[in-house]
Amino acid sequence: MYGIGIDIGGTNTKFAVVDNSFKIKEKFDIPTPLKSYRIFIQNISNVIKNLKEKYKSIGVHIAVAGDVDYEKGILRYAPNLSGWVYKEIKKDIEKEVKVEVSVDNDANMAGYGAYIFELKKKYKDIVTFTLGTGVGGGIIIDGKIIRGFNSTAGEIGHMVIVENGSKCNCGNRGCLEAYCGSYGIIREFMEAIGDYKSYIKKYMDINFKKIDPYSLYLLAKKGDKIAIRLWKYYGYKLGTGIGNILMILNPQIVVLSGGVSKAAEFFMPYIKKRLSEYGIKTPVKNVKIHISKEKDLGVVGSACYVLER
Repeated sequence: MYGIGIDIGGTNTKFAVVDNSFKIKEKFDIPTPLKSYRIFIQNISNVIKNLKEKYKSIGVHIAVAGDVDYEKGILRYAPNLSGWVYKEIKKDIEKEVKVEVSVDNDANMAGYGAYIFELKKKYKDIVTFTLGTGVGGGIIIDGKIIRGFNSTAGEIGHMVIVENGSKCNCGNRGCLEAYCGSYGIIREFMEAIGDYKSYIKKYMDINFKKIDPYSLYLLAKKGDKIAIRLWKYYGYKLGTGIGNILMILNPQIVVLSGGVSKAAEFFMPYIKKRLSEYGIKTPVKNVKIHISKEKDLGVVGSACYVLER
């Protein structure tokens, strides 16, 4: 039996194949045709058919960023997938391919990937923060994914950390994501530097075709005071989010994954400083904070999940 993991993204859809020993056999991706859901289903199904021909015995688990009904395999809403609403992904793919398919939130699968693939089940109580465009959460308690009664648990990016604060992409104000999602960091940076063109002339050796968290990381490496100050601010806000989770769930370990975690050297000291300010010390003192080394936790976690579901 081989596990086929699929992670649907706004630009590309990733695939991973894992064997019974949780070893990766292959990883690859294909473009996600956002304008046509029907073409998307056909493309995904064709890849699954080819993998079934190659590996014979397979199961498929799909991760997607959005509001997912895990029990029915329905994507209820995905803001980053052209606003797809109520897409019966499980049913539609199983029509095309004779194979069992399940569908889950991508952050749940990142959390599961951290638990089973990266940490080798060493810890049973884990909370994973996915740090990218948004902030997602995967919660593993006693080795099991916590989804809640209608599959929406783990939206830790949308806990409010600042009353009436910055606008979040979800429509609310003051969410953790509004400060620690990449769009929040970039917003703060653009407000801080003022004249963008004049500012970047100082750093002609950095590719500024677009401002993203990685370019802010490079600026901090060069000693840029604004970038360093932003990462300090980021760490303090993320530390508040982590602290809230520690108080509620008391996990053994918190995993930070996703592209933004590359800048951990600049924000980790301020996460620790923020956590040191919490009055209840026990859950803070004993927790470990781990920076993930696996860049594709969601798709790898999905593939591993097939073998354990």
